[in-house]
Amino acid sequence: MLTVHEIFYSLQGEGPFAGRPAVFLRLSGCMEPYCSFCDTAEALTGGVTMTLAQIVAAIEAYACSLVVVTGGEPFLQWENGLAELEGLLTDRDLEIQYETSGRAGIPPEVVGKIVISPKPGQWPEPAILARAWALKVLWDESYSERILRAVTASGVPAERVWLMALGASREEQLRLMPLLWDVCCKNGFRLSPRLHVLAFDRKKGV
Repeated sequence: MLTVHEIFYSLQGEGPFAGRPAVFLRLSGCMEPYCSFCDTAEALTGGVTMTLAQIVAAIEAYACSLVVVTGGEPFLQWENGLAELEGLLTDRDLEIQYETSGRAGIPPEVVGKIVISPKPGQWPEPAILARAWALKVLWDESYSERILRAVTASGVPAERVWLMALGASREEQLRLMPLLWDVCCKNGFRLSPRLHVLAFDRKKGV
């Protein structure tokens, strides 16, 4: 049994899989202190309890090979059923991407691709960052140098680092992306758009 906020089909809007069709499994629950800029605050608490069979059926209703497990903080539910769900999905040849801040740790037996998106001032320890298949870092010009130092200290190779402009509106993204473009060019990082924000602005559920 897992506590689920929503399951929906869309395109992955950010990070290494940007532009790819995906089924999103958004689990409920996160760790305090909550981020003041969280764009999915409705998933911090509450949710609906679903059996693994119900979740698999909902995912298989879409003809899609990628499942993005996000939150909240998805690994809070690893022992409650997420570990078993991963096995069910991989048995069906589905690719899994986890979106996590790393604050809840990374279970050692995870098979899916782990995209760690550290929160400002709450970076996980090096041993956790070392588990990242990709590092997706929120960037803002006001703390650019601090972010660059943290990324360098993480030891994650530049080609596995995506920087993403902080901002939940199209206006904020368009203002920051030209500045971030230069930062990525200078440091060898990859620039992550937020395609859903650019296309739909603040609209939810896309």
